[in-house]
Amino acid sequence: MLRKLFSLEASYDKRVFGLDVMRAIAILVVVDSHATVALKEYYSGTFLHQLIPDGVELFFVLSGFLIGGILIRSYEKKGSFDRSLLLNFWTRRWFRTLPNYYLVLCALIGFTLARAWRSGLQHTLPPTNVVIKYFFFIQNFASYVPDFFPETWSLAIEEWSYITLPLLLWAMHLLLPASWPRRRVVLIAILTVIIGTNLLRLIMALQYPITEGELGFRGIVLTRLDAISYGVLAAYAKHYFPGQWNDERLKRRLLVVGLILTVTVAFTASIYILRFYVETGVYPLYVFYKRTFYFLVIGLSMTLLMPYMDGWKAATGGWARFGLARAITHISLISYSMYLLNLTPIMITFVDRVPTTSLTVGWIKVGVFWGLVLVVSTLLFKYFEKPVTGLRERLSVKEPTLLAGTKDQELRNREYQPK
Repeated sequence: MLRKLFSLEASYDKRVFGLDVMRAIAILVVVDSHATVALKEYYSGTFLHQLIPDGVELFFVLSGFLIGGILIRSYEKKGSFDRSLLLNFWTRRWFRTLPNYYLVLCALIGFTLARAWRSGLQHTLPPTNVVIKYFFFIQNFASYVPDFFPETWSLAIEEWSYITLPLLLWAMHLLLPASWPRRRVVLIAILTVIIGTNLLRLIMALQYPITEGELGFRGIVLTRLDAISYGVLAAYAKHYFPGQWNDERLKRRLLVVGLILTVTVAFTASIYILRFYVETGVYPLYVFYKRTFYFLVIGLSMTLLMPYMDGWKAATGGWARFGLARAITHISLISYSMYLLNLTPIMITFVDRVPTTSLTVGWIKVGVFWGLVLVVSTLLFKYFEKPVTGLRERLSVKEPTLLAGTKDQELRNREYQPK
């Protein structure tokens, strides 16, 4: 009975296991960081946590790789970029993200108002004009997100990236010479976003004194429009350089370099090493680095992981034998629901209302938190997210896909080889 209730009835054979692993790791890292809220002052941190990269940045790169591939394949198949392609892209993206988001947002608002009415106290919602911003993803457009539902800062960055990148690609298609190959148009659009956003961060970083800290650039839409573009760059490499993308030796080398860089960058930005920066007098340089080039480096380092993980098509050996593969795919499938539910709806609204009177109580709260996140996210995915997402198949055109090893792949492999 319970197994049927929580079964997602997914087609596991059609998924890329390596990408599921990346998505599962990303959401587990995010939820793990929020779980420590339950420990309060009893949380002392571990050295291992200083080496774990930012799960949200991994989400950005993975999202960019997936939606970048969709844009590029659609553009190449149609041979042009027009309004119908753009609207179809937006319809499919927004059926995937908006219904779940608005459901959780409205539930949070309703619960906060109901609790205030029941207790006879003033509600804790921000002013109405701020709440309205959440419905248009402008809560952190030019400044850091308010305390209410703060985890949505990253979703706002993604949603605006879904708007700006396709619009820029459309503009490039119209403005650049018609004789230019589409691959050049795509590359210029990607580099425009990456270079433009990095220049904006650099200019803004120079306008404020170092004493003002990192300025919250990490969570502001305008300063993070390049966040998914590194993944889009990986999609560009996959589509236009399939020979190199599928080179096993190159993939393994990039994986090793990417892992080393990702862990190193995570450590350079960790709390553990901050004291060293202060004691050696280089803290101002660290602040400047976190305002500017950190996002470029972490984005590119994670992008290096994509060829290997994309080539990991199916789980084998112990991954499949002990049911670990199904668990990873399950978490990957419910990752968006986990993202929306874990911090404000579950941790702050319910779990953290129980006082942490000891380390034991703190760990019990952590266990309850994880259980609630996994169970409620599974139910939300199965009974709302998945059915609503399925509606897009009736309201939009399915975008082209490309499977490694197909005749299409072989033809493109020859087409883009150096002459």
